[in-house]
Amino acid sequence: MRTALFYRDGNFVGPEYFSALVKSGLPPDLVVPVSRMKQESIAIETERTGGLWSPPPIPEEKITRRFRRIDDPEISRLIENAGIDVAIQGGIGILKGNLLDAPRIGWVNVHPGKLPQYRGNACPEWALLNGDPVVATAHFIDEGIDTGPVICEARYEISAAWNYHEFRANLYRHCARVLVTALERLVAAGPRARQLARPQSTEGACYWPALGDKERAAVRDRFGAPS
Repeated sequence: MRTALFYRDGNFVGPEYFSALVKSGLPPDLVVPVSRMKQESIAIETERTGGLWSPPPIPEEKITRRFRRIDDPEISRLIENAGIDVAIQGGIGILKGNLLDAPRIGWVNVHPGKLPQYRGNACPEWALLNGDPVVATAHFIDEGIDTGPVICEARYEISAAWNYHEFRANLYRHCARVLVTALERLVAAGPRARQLARPQSTEGACYWPALGDKERAAVRDRFGAPS
């Protein structure tokens, strides 16, 4: 199975996924940065992880090609010409049209929420506030937002000793492990890889908004102060 990892230059998700895939013996065939993460977005992620989330950068020699925009038609052609079966969404934005259809099997995303109950924003924090487990879900991407068929999911085990920064810093390490599990299952399924996933139900489906100041404070109060 041929895979491609797409991410934004400067973000943490791409390097986290790349490291996990290489360590698991599933290195992507293509590694493709698309645009660059805004500095303010990097600052937000650094602040809420306390600087503890810092996966090693992807070596420059592993980069296949860079693109400035997600709507560049050359991205779809690159995927098709390379015979990519599964493309991995490492945070490049909303996928549409020909790009969505370019991989032979599909695009895989790992969402840090249990689907369909936790779609949308800040799902780990909303789950904590609601007294629910925090779950990461690997799913195929379709035309909707967080609506595609589910490949697998896994509960995020949260240490009682963690503060909020540690909770957030370890989150995408967990998502990377879920990604590896999803790809292992797809590889094992072979030609039936797409049929492995189960469609999401509309029952209990909910989109959650960004956290307000009150909710953000309530989540942080559940953890000890950063050391």
